[in-house]
Amino acid sequence: MQFRTKSCILAITALAVLSLVLISVTMAAGAITLTPGTQAAGGSVSVAGTGFSATKSVGIGFGSEVAGSDSNMAYSGTGTGPYSGRLSHYPVKPGSFVLTSDTGTGGIVSTYTDRGDATCTWSYDGTVMGTINYTSGVWSRSTTVDVSTIAALYSATYTYYQYNVTATGGVTTDSAGGFTTSITVPAGATNGNYNVTAVDSSGSKGVQSLTVSGVIPEGIPTVLIMLLTATAVIAGSYYFRKRPTIKANAL
Repeated sequence: MQFRTKSCILAITALAVLSLVLISVTMAAGAITLTPGTQAAGGSVSVAGTGFSATKSVGIGFGSEVAGSDSNMAYSGTGTGPYSGRLSHYPVKPGSFVLTSDTGTGGIVSTYTDRGDATCTWSYDGTVMGTINYTSGVWSRSTTVDVSTIAALYSATYTYYQYNVTATGGVTTDSAGGFTTSITVPAGATNGNYNVTAVDSSGSKGVQSLTVSGVIPEGIPTVLIMLLTATAVIAGSYYFRKRPTIKANAL
């Protein structure tokens, strides 16, 4: 009987873990479509998203992933919290954020680790005690006691994207988890393929590749480009010009 009870407990535990995994996978099932798929630097691209969380803000990153590290961050809060601040760069890659709270020599150092669903676990006992907004970079953490009289140094590590190309007016998904917006290809993007990543505030993410083409290679002076263009025009005009026909005098 005892063996059966243990087996039943193990089975229930396994099902619970599997359910959490499935929920996590479901939350990250966003997808985006880019129109057009090829664009020059400074050009506009339409981004259509589906499968994101409903009525959530969306941030759009362009280019490669970048390791971020902030220290001695400004924050606000009283009592048991929440205490909150903002990262230097965003949108943030879900699951990459770790916040550290240090009260100094002889004090307590706590970490809050991103779970990929906009919540963080507290290193002290594993409870959910913090949040991270992937779109805006705003973080928060709470405590079990009043720490408003204790100065803390907050630092964080996280992953962001090379360029933040989110529309100035912001982007929000509809009730079905969809959105449509436009981005501008960064002026600093050279010819090549770049990832466009859309992330909503709860951790759903979609990635699509964009080809940047039509950028003039660096190192070629503008005067030289104009000279080469003018030369090509003159040469073309000379080549296609019809030469007059000379007729011999009749004898």
